[in-house]
Amino acid sequence: MHPSRLLLVLCFIAFISLGLPDALLAVAWPTMADEFSTTLDRLGIIMTGGTVGYALSSFMIGAIVNRIGLAGLLIQSASLTVIALVLFMVVPDWYWMPFVALIAGLGGGGIDAGLNAYVEKHYSSRIMQWLHASFGVGVTLGPAIMTLSLAMTGLWRPGYLLVAFLMLLMLSAFIHYRGLWSDQPSAGEPEEQGNASMLATLKLPAAWLSMLAFFLYTSAEIGLGFWAFTLLTESRGVVLATAGLWVTLYWGSFTLGRIVSGLLAPKLGEMKLTLYGLLLSLIGLVLFTLQIGGPGGVYGLALVGLGFAPTFPALLSTTSERVAKSHVTNLIGMQISAAGVGLVVMPLSLGLIVSSVGLEALAQVFLGMTASVFLLLTLIRKR
Repeated sequence: MHPSRLLLVLCFIAFISLGLPDALLAVAWPTMADEFSTTLDRLGIIMTGGTVGYALSSFMIGAIVNRIGLAGLLIQSASLTVIALVLFMVVPDWYWMPFVALIAGLGGGGIDAGLNAYVEKHYSSRIMQWLHASFGVGVTLGPAIMTLSLAMTGLWRPGYLLVAFLMLLMLSAFIHYRGLWSDQPSAGEPEEQGNASMLATLKLPAAWLSMLAFFLYTSAEIGLGFWAFTLLTESRGVVLATAGLWVTLYWGSFTLGRIVSGLLAPKLGEMKLTLYGLLLSLIGLVLFTLQIGGPGGVYGLALVGLGFAPTFPALLSTTSERVAKSHVTNLIGMQISAAGVGLVVMPLSLGLIVSSVGLEALAQVFLGMTASVFLLLTLIRKR
């Protein structure tokens, strides 16, 4: 197999593997909490540890690649992920888990940002969309593995053991093919293709606008998925089964949307596809806010998910259109880090809004966030 195709296969396998651990904890936690005699709300503390690690390693990606290269980054990050999965199985009490999650986040963030930077530089926007669709496959398989583990054995550790083994295989592949990964300028390319310093990238207005767009977009995407079920059932009186179905369709539309976006991106262009998608999401959010279309405006949820689908990978894929090539690796890591910060800030901020204003205010907040992302991208595009 040609090296470029082999590396592409590795990227897809890595992103499927990257999605596997993410949803394990969500399914396993009730059983884990019972075993450790703790409360369910401790999950938020553990997830915060993981998100902090993810944001830190993503933000530092440019400096790390400059020091040890992409192959070194992938090997070290995969090693951290395997170590964290093993530690999850052996820690004696829950209060160790935020620190273990921090290690897992450091590993996952390095793989995520490193592979995104590599694909942005070496492959098309179609591949970027499909790469993120493969992550959705991993996120879907993770809960299935843990559910099967609990159903067959009543234990959560076998699920972690299987995923740790799969991640170990990925680590072995990174080590075996380490000589194929290269992020150095090829012959004939100008020297500026190398990586700039992080400080130089942070001085660019486009970098800050991009990070703000990622922060707001991720807050809207995850926030809506997190709160939609509660909003529908507690505020709008939608029955549990119906609300659960449409929230599932909201998430399911991401994978479908990214597969379709991979076909459309070469024809429309990534930024145009992103803006069209955000317009579709805005229409869906208006329907959802005004409760038009289905019980509680649930039809709008599917439109929002479909419209959101191309945004994250397309924004990563167009990083080189916003900054010079020498800043791309740095900015990709910073953008992913900004998204991670959104994941940390979002639950607290939205919780405060719910307690002070009420659940219905959330739909308007998500609408405002999405409109802000649309305006930011329009501004960046005109710069």
